[in-house]
Amino acid sequence: MGNLRDLMEVSRGKYRAFYGGNDLGELASPPEIKADYESRTLLVHDPVLPSRTLEGKAELHALITLKLRAVSRGLELLSSRGEETAELLLKNGGRNEKLQLNFPCVRLLPSWEFIPSFAGEHIITLKFSALMDQSGRLFYFSGT
Repeated sequence: MGNLRDLMEVSRGKYRAFYGGNDLGELASPPEIKADYESRTLLVHDPVLPSRTLEGKAELHALITLKLRAVSRGLELLSSRGEETAELLLKNGGRNEKLQLNFPCVRLLPSWEFIPSFAGEHIITLKFSALMDQSGRLFYFSGT
């Protein structure tokens, strides 16, 4: 394990987001990612054995919240996207740009918030829903 200075270097920096190949620009704050899972239960009726409940395979999903400085890019994305899914790529733009999270199956949610400012930058908050891809992975991580 690296020393404390190495850990601090990795956590510093600005973040940048790309959705469906479009650059959403630098984020106003680090991305918020909340992962959870869901599993379905089935009631099985069998003429020989008594009925029983089976739990299905857990399905991972995540809610990703991004605060963008590029308000116009966020509004463009909201006006042009439908229900289709695309890839969301989050990069750490600090000294170590090799750190990135790739969510392959993401849908832009219609829930958003515009936060105007008198003194500073305007911000738009976009929310995304990430699901597992065909291989059962929620995200792919690459870094040092």
